[in-house]
Amino acid sequence: MKRVVVFLLIALCIHARAQDVKATADKEQIAIGEQFRLLLQAGIREGQDAGWFVVDSPQHFEILHAGKIDTQRNGNDLFVSQVFTLTSWDSGKWQIPSFTMGKLRTEAITVNVVYSPSPFNTEQPYHDIKDIIEVKKPTQSKWHWYVIGVLVLIVLFYLFFPKEKKKPAPAFVPDEGAYSKALRQLDELKAAGAKDVSVYYTELVNVFREYLHRRKNIQSFSKTSDDLAIQAERLKMDREGYQRLLQALRLSDLAKFARFEPNTEENNAALETIRESIVTIENLPHAV
Repeated sequence: MKRVVVFLLIALCIHARAQDVKATADKEQIAIGEQFRLLLQAGIREGQDAGWFVVDSPQHFEILHAGKIDTQRNGNDLFVSQVFTLTSWDSGKWQIPSFTMGKLRTEAITVNVVYSPSPFNTEQPYHDIKDIIEVKKPTQSKWHWYVIGVLVLIVLFYLFFPKEKKKPAPAFVPDEGAYSKALRQLDELKAAGAKDVSVYYTELVNVFREYLHRRKNIQSFSKTSDDLAIQAERLKMDREGYQRLLQALRLSDLAKFARFEPNTEENNAALETIRESIVTIENLPHAV
């Protein structure tokens, strides 16, 4: 950095006559890829417009950075300068051509680009070529034997402790007593009457659910009334009987959730509809 400052101070202190131009480099020789600085200067008299240099990367060189144009006034003269940072990747002695400002031209600059800035010292002794050094063979890893041992242990474990086979789910056996139980529960519910319609319809639908589960293996306790109606439809009931069953199930939802209070006639009709549906399903030819 100090070298650059000194270089700029020396360059700026050079007396330039009116409309004199000059180009200087801070290094005459560089290594490939090494950076150096190029300084362009011009002295311009007051009132004269000479423009400024048009600078592009010279052949065999690359401009890495262009500094700002600096101006200094000394009486009626104006001194202008600009610093460029360059490098080169081509070995050889190359010339930076002159730069033009108006009718004036700078002198060309020669820069020697070498592979190494230090010259080859022929007085140093030569180094003999060393023999090939044998590389020790790395110790073979035995990890694969551990893997084989683990696999053998796993195989032996399954041979001596075989996995128990899952027993097949037992086939569904219809409960013939479910039909009689359902009819008996309906008789008891009818005799008790609908003192609380919500409880009455809950028990009524549960009788139907339990019958379907024990007699036809239809899981319906976690289903809604609509799901229960869809499952009952798959049993191929007659259309009119199915419609009455559907109305009874919907009436039960109204009584349980909408606080609708059916009259005694509607309560008895819903119970008889459930009874008829159970009897119909029991006597279907395709029933299990």
